[in-house]
Amino acid sequence: FEGALRDDLDDKAPRATCVLDPLKLIIDNYPEDQTEACSAPVHPHHPDRGVRTFPFSRELWIEREDFVENAPKGYFRLFPGNKVRLKYGYVVECTGADKDENGNVTAVHCNYYPDSRSGTEGANNYKVKGT
Repeated sequence: FEGALRDDLDDKAPRATCVLDPLKLIIDNYPEDQTEACSAPVHPHHPDRGVRTFPFSRELWIEREDFVENAPKGYFRLFPGNKVRLKYGYVVECTGADKDENGNVTAVHCNYYPDSRSGTEGANNYKVKGT
C-alpha cells in the first residue's frame, strides 16, 4: 500500500529541499558580499511545472551527516580533500572544519570552482562522485 501511495505522489508532488540537522558550510573563496540565484525544477519529470530558485552564497547549510573528518572507503560526501557537487550549484572541495571546545564540528570550510556551476559548459569538466 505504501508503495502505491509513493508511486501516486511521485507524479503529483512538487519537489523541495530542507536541512533537518544543519551544519554550516563556508565557501572561503566565494565573495562575502555576493549572492546568486540558482534554480531547480519544481518536478524533474515535468519541466512545464516551472522552476524554483534559491540563493547561493558564501555561507550555506548542509546536513550534518553529509560530512565526516575521516571518511570510510566508499564515502562520497564531504570530507577534507574531497570534491562534491552542491546540488544545482557548484563543485566544492573540502579544506577542513572548525570545532568547538568539545571537539564537535561547528562549520565546514570549502573552496568552490567558479566554472563548475550546474547547467553551464564548465560543469562537465568536473567529475565528482558525490552530490
